[in-house]
Amino acid sequence: MPLVVAIVCVSLLAVPVVTTLALQIGTNRLVNETEASLIKQAAIYAGAYAVAFEAEPPEASGAIPGYYLPPPKRIFWSAASRTFRPLLNLRQDVVEPVRPDPVPTAERLDPRYLRIAPGLGALADNASRTTLSTVVFLDHQGIDMLAGESVSFAAVPEVQQALQGDVGAALRWRGDAGTRLRLAVLGGGTGFRVLVAYPVISHNRVIGAVYMSRTAPGLTEYLAGERSAVIVLAVVTLLSAAVVGTLLVRTMLRPIRALRDQSRMVANGSHSELAPLGHYGMREIADLGEAVITMAGTLSQRSKEIGIYTNHVTHELKSPVTSIMGAAELLEDGDVSDAAQQSLIGTIRAQGERMDLLLHQLRDMTRSREAMRGEPGQLRDMLPEISRLDISLAPPDAILPLSVAHGQTVLAHMAGNARHHGATRLDLDWDGRTLRLSDNGEGFADIDLGRMVEPFFTTRREEGGTGLGLAIVVAILELYGARLTPIAASDGAVFEIEFG
Repeated sequence: MPLVVAIVCVSLLAVPVVTTLALQIGTNRLVNETEASLIKQAAIYAGAYAVAFEAEPPEASGAIPGYYLPPPKRIFWSAASRTFRPLLNLRQDVVEPVRPDPVPTAERLDPRYLRIAPGLGALADNASRTTLSTVVFLDHQGIDMLAGESVSFAAVPEVQQALQGDVGAALRWRGDAGTRLRLAVLGGGTGFRVLVAYPVISHNRVIGAVYMSRTAPGLTEYLAGERSAVIVLAVVTLLSAAVVGTLLVRTMLRPIRALRDQSRMVANGSHSELAPLGHYGMREIADLGEAVITMAGTLSQRSKEIGIYTNHVTHELKSPVTSIMGAAELLEDGDVSDAAQQSLIGTIRAQGERMDLLLHQLRDMTRSREAMRGEPGQLRDMLPEISRLDISLAPPDAILPLSVAHGQTVLAHMAGNARHHGATRLDLDWDGRTLRLSDNGEGFADIDLGRMVEPFFTTRREEGGTGLGLAIVVAILELYGARLTPIAASDGAVFEIEFG
């Protein structure tokens, strides 16, 4: 139970963490898609920019302005095709402050930039109506080519990267979005903008940059476009939860509650009212239910046995106790002859020995019920040595599904009973499942067949029999799932021990 509570608590704590992670992953995916889209658009603008620039006649000096690319970058930008891995990661990168405004500069645009700026501006104006992206065209110094005055973005980090021949990218807050809770912003996805600065390459020189930005679409906007899929997902999730909940209630909760009630009934002593449940749900719970019913049956049987044993022990001990007390009272009077005195002492000794034998056998029977099963052993190793009793065995190499120690106890009691009833021969026949014991003694009456294995039943009470010998045998055989049965016979006594 503590483990279950711990798992539930950890699961509850994990819900907000998993939810936050899912929001970040989803929003990060949208950021990457926005970044990839801006890079593709910027590549088109940069191509148009370079073509327009190269179409203009050079200045008198003929020099091409801009940063000259080193060999690795020249190889990259001269390749037939170029691919870009995502540059932004919302879960790792810091969202930068709002994009700084351009700063005034004393530098001026080259005439060629002034001549191509209107055409680039018209291109951006027409395209942005569809792309919804903001475009700023910069010269090799970072000066805004379409601004009314000379202002520069050269101090912005992503622009610096572009003017050095690399694609620069950044995540920046929009307006006052940086003062809001980050989780709320991630959920909406509209609190920041994606900015990309793309270099414009001409004759292995960075002649300028295309600086683009766009607000990443929010999750709510994305989910709104997938409304039907979201509804289906929600319905399937709810149905799955309902199915799982129903299965858990049917296969675990109800059977466990029923077993709890049955266990309480066992604790209250209502053993006879237990019955198998109509539905256990799971095999393990069915095994548990069967174990509870078996336990209840065992407790009920033990309770009955204790009652029977208590009554019998009380009855059996009452007679010797009465005899001992009577003899003691006569001895206390002192007015008895020596012969009578010796007779009374003999009575006390005999009855005491009977009580000792009775208690000894009761202890043996209790130990037999509490003993553990052993490995099968050779039947010949279990045979007792009884004076004036000949024991034969067939087959001689028989292996009995009893431990040698238990087998010795069982056969000692059976052989002893046979000898006490006048038998001089005991035959043991084993057929692989049933051990048949037959002797040539006095046997027993048919009327006693049904009571032979009852505790305290004996036909030799006058001779000191306690009726516990066969009870001890039965207790041992029960450990092995075996059963002792007396068989009617015309001559002698016959018992069969049948193993399951």
